[in-house]
Amino acid sequence: MTSANNSIPAILPRGKGHQFLLYGDSCSGVPDGLHEKTFASVNAVVQRLRPQPEFVLFPGDEIIGLTPDPGALHAQWRCWLDTEMAWLDRAAIPMWHTTGNHTTYDVMSEAVFRAVLALPKNGPPGQAGLSYFVRRGDLLMVFVNTLWSGLGGEGHLELGWLEATLRENSDARHKLVLGHHPVFPVNGFTGTYQREIGHEYARPFWDILVNENVLAYLCSHILAFDVQAHRGVLQICTAGAGTAHRMPEGVEYLHCVQAALDEEGLRYQVLDTDGVVRERME
Repeated sequence: MTSANNSIPAILPRGKGHQFLLYGDSCSGVPDGLHEKTFASVNAVVQRLRPQPEFVLFPGDEIIGLTPDPGALHAQWRCWLDTEMAWLDRAAIPMWHTTGNHTTYDVMSEAVFRAVLALPKNGPPGQAGLSYFVRRGDLLMVFVNTLWSGLGGEGHLELGWLEATLRENSDARHKLVLGHHPVFPVNGFTGTYQREIGHEYARPFWDILVNENVLAYLCSHILAFDVQAHRGVLQICTAGAGTAHRMPEGVEYLHCVQAALDEEGLRYQVLDTDGVVRERME
């Protein structure tokens, strides 16, 4: 446990609200692997936050994955959850995940993802435990699957269920949608299906977010921190949780995002591995 003088003050809601942690893309899960130390350096900063987050959002690529061997994949998840994330009391601080290209790349890996994370089963047909929503009081979070094998894999996503879920929860003051792939290119890294969601989905997907008063789309995948506003909805990309490579190198940095939501809106601080606030927004 960190000492008080080493602590980092968390941004807290002004009155009623929520404060949480957002980070993604550690690509770890292998003891002594390439990304174990880098992920640990980000987690060391997270552990210094006071108070600790109410919940954690992780938009994909926890482990390096991409293996055809289900036993090896299970072992990576166990290492990530039971060793690398052992510091987090997940009973007290829930963690919600999205699918990612390193974790759900075929039917087998989707089954492992479902089994190890046991996420809510309230998603669209065939996607129980892969796509789902969570309601916490006046906050709605919808986790979309941007690469379901049943729709064609990477870059594809289900829109009808998303729209229906947002409409059924229209009374929520705050609405966040999370997915792995960005909608709009980040730092010039572009390409339909691989870098962003399929381009044929981009406009209808964003139309739903705009029409249903979603505050932000939270994603990762591109190894950077980036925020854009399109038609009044934010796209916040965070993929600094440990993958050693950067997009681009020398500019982007390992990081986590600590955020608070309240009646006045969203505030966040982006912390690097020294615990320094590199970017912030209100």
